[in-house]
Amino acid sequence: MACAIGLLVASWSMATSGRVRAAGLNLDLDQWAPLNGAWQNGDLNGNNASFPEGGVVPFRLAIEGLDPGAHSIHINYDFTAGGHKAYDYLATWNATLKPKLCGQKGGGISSLCPSLPAPSTRAFPSDDFKANGLTVAGAEAFGQVPRRLTLYGGSITSIAGPTHAGSVNGNSTADFTVKFTSSGSAVLLAWGGHLAMSKYWDVAADGPVDGAGQVSGAPWHMRTLQLDGAGNRNQDRSIQPSAISGSYVPPISSSGPPAIQPPSTTSSSPKKTPIPWSLAPPTSTDGDPAERGAPMEPVLIVVAAATAMVIGGRWTARRDARRRRP
Repeated sequence: MACAIGLLVASWSMATSGRVRAAGLNLDLDQWAPLNGAWQNGDLNGNNASFPEGGVVPFRLAIEGLDPGAHSIHINYDFTAGGHKAYDYLATWNATLKPKLCGQKGGGISSLCPSLPAPSTRAFPSDDFKANGLTVAGAEAFGQVPRRLTLYGGSITSIAGPTHAGSVNGNSTADFTVKFTSSGSAVLLAWGGHLAMSKYWDVAADGPVDGAGQVSGAPWHMRTLQLDGAGNRNQDRSIQPSAISGSYVPPISSSGPPAIQPPSTTSSSPKKTPIPWSLAPPTSTDGDPAERGAPMEPVLIVVAAATAMVIGGRWTARRDARRRRP
């Protein structure tokens, strides 16, 4: 009887311990709001953020209550929103801005703070996915920003993906699977979302501008999903189009204006003295001393010189004709 009671107590204790561990598990995904100078759980918009196309939005994910050992999680982001490129790839969290990961304002702060242990980093795999005639790998090369995931409190084992889902002409997502090992009960992950550049999308394929600055209406999102296969602690943070400070406007013509050619100096008689050709206007050497050295009007000089040449040529022709009379 005593043995049975002991087993019952032990079983109840284990079950309670498991429930406490599950109840103590907590995830907190924050994004950086540069105008507020703070991490926050809410969305980014024109009141708290201003990012250019090609900028990187920093993210941090604090996980508390883990069992030490192997884990997995998905980082999922909107690749297109309303048919326009949004977050085209993931980047290093401090690629373009330098917020403090243990910043005290807003959001949830990791228990590893303020003295973070040595980080583990791993590069995000390059993405050869093609959209509207261009590859994400091409955008990565064009953007020239570092692309690494950082983890504190353990080590990154692998990063697989991304896998794409949905139509790029509507709403679509990309997804990385991250496997890691935690040294204790807490880890802190950090990465960035790269805002698609219209200088690349889709201009590089002779298409219309299609970067993050073209998104209108609904926001786009960064998510963490399925920690260890469970979806009950998923996180989602959004960014509004008003948080994008502008979009690239391509030039009307990439060839530029036609080159200016100097006048020919190889014409037949009457022979003329060529005008020295220069795009720099000559300067004045007379008149008001305050205006000496000021640029003269190049159009008037060229017209005057050309008129002198024409008049000089006619006068020479008449003079030669008089000389040939008997």
